[in-house]
Amino acid sequence: MNSLRSLLVLAITLSPITAVADIVGLYIGGGSWQASPEGNIGRSDIDLESTLNLDKENNQFVFIALEHPIPLLPNIRLQQTEMDWAGSALVTAGTDLNGNPFVSDEEVDVSMDLSHIDATFYYEILDNVVDLDLGITARVFDGEASLVGISQQESIDLDAVGPLLYGQIGVDFPLTGLSAQMIANWIDVDEFRLIDWAAQLAYDFDLFPVVDTSLTLGYRSMLVELDDLDDLQSDATFEGYYLAFQLHF
Repeated sequence: MNSLRSLLVLAITLSPITAVADIVGLYIGGGSWQASPEGNIGRSDIDLESTLNLDKENNQFVFIALEHPIPLLPNIRLQQTEMDWAGSALVTAGTDLNGNPFVSDEEVDVSMDLSHIDATFYYEILDNVVDLDLGITARVFDGEASLVGISQQESIDLDAVGPLLYGQIGVDFPLTGLSAQMIANWIDVDEFRLIDWAAQLAYDFDLFPVVDTSLTLGYRSMLVELDDLDDLQSDATFEGYYLAFQLHF
């Protein structure tokens, strides 16, 4: 996350130069996603809500994107998303996160972190009243899940790198400042299935000279299905509304 923040600082520093070049677009923004977990995790299908008492959390995200006219070279977008939950729960004997079942009922501290960084490389297929982008995303998860009690604990690393198909389609509403977009990242191979989609409505307005600004309200859903991938099993969905602010140089 520090490296992405450094990129944001660098982009702001260079923004006067970028603003002069109309053929290059630089986008910087961030927001908050109120994500609620549903489903289960672990070998014994531990319910995220009823068993682990995990509820909606405000998760922050930041992004930077660069679009250019160079043929064959894709545009790039980097985004860092926090997905972190913590709490406490009573787990029963036999609860099994990672092959080491609890031998008795126990109060545990619960932690789950699915934070990730996306590097998306995409091409603008359409860029008019209707916009269409297609590409591929490299998603890097850097987190863990753990159940920590006094006499026993279980944990598993949630570190993975995977390629996802990427697509975005949008439509502008002329003379209103409004636009709507659908965004999706998707993979379904062997024991790993991830469907991450969002629908959003954006409003563009003037706030700073030579800088376009927009406010976005959207809804995002991320389904993660793992069938004994690196000893981890999951059938969980994380979804909720988000609010974002963007600067376009």
